[in-house]
Amino acid sequence: MRAARLYGIGELKVETVETPVIGPNEVLIKTRVCGICGTDVSMFRGRYLPVKPIIPGHEFSGEVVEIGESVKNAKPGDRVTVDENVSCGVCYYCKRQQKLMCPSLYQIGIHSDGGFAEYFKAPEGNVIRIPDELSYERAAFTEPLACATRAVDRAQIVPGDFVVVIGDGPIGLSVAQVARLSGASQVVVCGHHEYRMSKALEIGADRVIDSRKKDPVSAVFKLTEGRGADVVLEAVGKVSTYSQALEIVRRGGKVAVMGVPSAKDSINLKLFDQVFNKEMTLHASFAGTYDTWIRAVSLISSGKFKVDPLITHRAGLEELPRAIELMEKRAENVIKIMTSPEYQGITKLK
Repeated sequence: MRAARLYGIGELKVETVETPVIGPNEVLIKTRVCGICGTDVSMFRGRYLPVKPIIPGHEFSGEVVEIGESVKNAKPGDRVTVDENVSCGVCYYCKRQQKLMCPSLYQIGIHSDGGFAEYFKAPEGNVIRIPDELSYERAAFTEPLACATRAVDRAQIVPGDFVVVIGDGPIGLSVAQVARLSGASQVVVCGHHEYRMSKALEIGADRVIDSRKKDPVSAVFKLTEGRGADVVLEAVGKVSTYSQALEIVRRGGKVAVMGVPSAKDSINLKLFDQVFNKEMTLHASFAGTYDTWIRAVSLISSGKFKVDPLITHRAGLEELPRAIELMEKRAENVIKIMTSPEYQGITKLK
């Protein structure tokens, strides 16, 4: 099969490799579409490369073509997406419905071969069927939406909350939509890319704050009569934006962080002002879970979540290095790039 295999920093080669061999409890899936994630960019640049060589890609949709002898709930021809987080199912955390804490956790496309290929394999328990009317391209957005949904869950938004989302990338724009669907009375997106901020307004944000022109902290306090936001969701992963989130949230408010920081990053906390006296609640969310995958499929297939404005480009496997460069430079008004073994070149959709 054809696959894009990452050997080292900036060394991504499309080559012919063996089709994955499935075990008794696994299924083989023909890749239809796979989204390119910021994690893939980090792996390509060597900022995060846990295994090499590896076939990246973890935002996938496809068709089941083969099943293991013990598989009972999947069959060839099923249209599916896949929760890439594979846990042991029997440890302390798994038994308490905290699979992301599992010591044996691995992620398809990050720690094992993924979807930048004609085929990939997955455990039966991680496979989720998608409706016939849901396109493979839209279904490939399930993974980022599942992550966004869990972050909003962790933030415990209640109807009427004033919500600030820091970040105008695919995750930030997804979080903004889910926050609106969760009953937020006001959703404000802080960013610094004009095209993406215009998309934020298109998908339901009430207003945007351009951090190049205004200080987000001062702007939010002005909008809330000096209180700060009820809920802040951070979707960037920088020291500056983590710090902003802690400043923007009101006393007694809630912060959920899902932007991926460097392992070396740290921030200074004003323990009295920001923690003790403020009595704010801080949550973290680094991935989606099976239940948020199911809900994400429902949100996309029902049309409640607007996915089309976020998919801006298509790229063939051979064009992955160039596509990654577009994402890094935020060029050509890029938001989300979808790849497929069936695509050729790079196509700008909007």
